[in-house]
Amino acid sequence: MIKILIIFLVLVSGFFLGPLLQGHQGSAVFEFAKYRVSMSFNSFMILELIGLLCLYLIYCFFNKIFNSKTAFGNWLRLKSPKKSIKRIEQAQILLLEGDYQQAAKLFLKSAKGTKNTALSYLLAAQAQIDNDELIPANQSLEQAARSCQPKELFAFQLVQIRLQLKNREYTAARMTLDQLLNEKPRNAEVLKLADQLYYEIGDYQAIIDLLPAMYKAKVYSESQLDQFKQAAYIGRIKQLSTNSDAQTLVKWWNSQPKAILNNITYQKAMVNYLNQLGENSQAEKLLKSISKLEQKERT
Repeated sequence: MIKILIIFLVLVSGFFLGPLLQGHQGSAVFEFAKYRVSMSFNSFMILELIGLLCLYLIYCFFNKIFNSKTAFGNWLRLKSPKKSIKRIEQAQILLLEGDYQQAAKLFLKSAKGTKNTALSYLLAAQAQIDNDELIPANQSLEQAARSCQPKELFAFQLVQIRLQLKNREYTAARMTLDQLLNEKPRNAEVLKLADQLYYEIGDYQAIIDLLPAMYKAKVYSESQLDQFKQAAYIGRIKQLSTNSDAQTLVKWWNSQPKAILNNITYQKAMVNYLNQLGENSQAEKLLKSISKLEQKERT
């Protein structure tokens, strides 16, 4: 807007200086029905400047009250890309400071002037998710969907899944995650979200199946992955002992890799749940295996 005003003032000064240099002021004549108004050209330009100044002051008044959401404000397009970039930079700083609410507001404001509207709405949605503002986050995602380009689709899907997990919309989240696991099986963020989903719904077998990819992608440190692995296997053993019969549990156990079968922690968990199911003979076999492994560790 300031650039437009500067250009306009330069043009007006040209209109003033031209007649003055020529020594002839010129005149402006207006006819309205039976009325005829004539004045010097300089007087006309002064009146026009005063009129434009009044219009600008009126616009500033509406801009203050309605925060540039009036039709007049949109028409003048006061929101410049430079202001949007500054707002995005400020919002990113606020994100680092942990002020998610204010960051989301600035991202939403930046969407009005930036070329990449979908990105601003996605950043706002993520900030709102981090601040547990789930309804505004859903609204921001809806806005992002209207202008989302193919190159932004993956980012949109990730933010959408995070929101769905917060809302416990597990079926919808799993549909999208299954698709992304086929398309981007080594993407660390996809693997993290899948692990989070499977843990929340108690699908321990899915976590076990996911673990090799998580180790390869180094989604977490190896020690963390070892902890997740142990929790998944013990959770699966407990789950099978509760929801299935002993034969199903034993069959599943026998199908596991040797590294799992020879793990004392998992063997002890199996002994515990086999005894609860009344499979004492199977439990005795595992106890013998445990004692042998413990003797090897001592020697």
